[in-house]
Amino acid sequence: MPLLETLALAVGLGMDAMSVCMAIGVRWHGPRQRFRLAWHMGLFQFFMPVLGWLLGARLAGLVRNVGGYLAAGLLFLIGAKMFYEAWRRRLGHPAEITERAAQSALHAKSRDPTRGWSLLGLAVATSIDALAAGVSLGLKGRGIWLASLLIGVVAGLMALLGVMVGRRAGRALGKPAELAGAAVLVALGVWFLWT
Repeated sequence: MPLLETLALAVGLGMDAMSVCMAIGVRWHGPRQRFRLAWHMGLFQFFMPVLGWLLGARLAGLVRNVGGYLAAGLLFLIGAKMFYEAWRRRLGHPAEITERAAQSALHAKSRDPTRGWSLLGLAVATSIDALAAGVSLGLKGRGIWLASLLIGVVAGLMALLGVMVGRRAGRALGKPAELAGAAVLVALGVWFLWT
């Protein structure tokens, strides 16, 4: 596969990861969170084409059909939760906000979407298309390793860029940016249902 064509494919596949990371980066943008998002997005974007190439068209079609619904549901739930928390802090009394902030700090690990099952779900959700791309490359008789490596590196860099853009938007706009980030996740979830 020509390098320019592979690069275009990599950028196209990385757009979902970048969009999700922008929305998450509004609120969760620490060094470890940036690393986890970029690493996992890149890793899954690398492995999914290889998996698609190995599994073949029939199984990939099944996973893609079910995966789209799972991805949509996960994005919708994380976005709705993020929207609810931002809205609740915005409407609360200052004393309540301080108390909630203290409670949130105690439970931050469980709410952080860059950890655990949420991170795994986001990485899978944004790389379902890469599975289909791997099937396509296999059917065309194209090599997979160099293409997958390029797809993974580009997706990781785009995810990192997405978190950084989200962080800047969050700092510049405050709570409206967090609400907008939540709305983007919900919109991506709805969009995943239609594509």
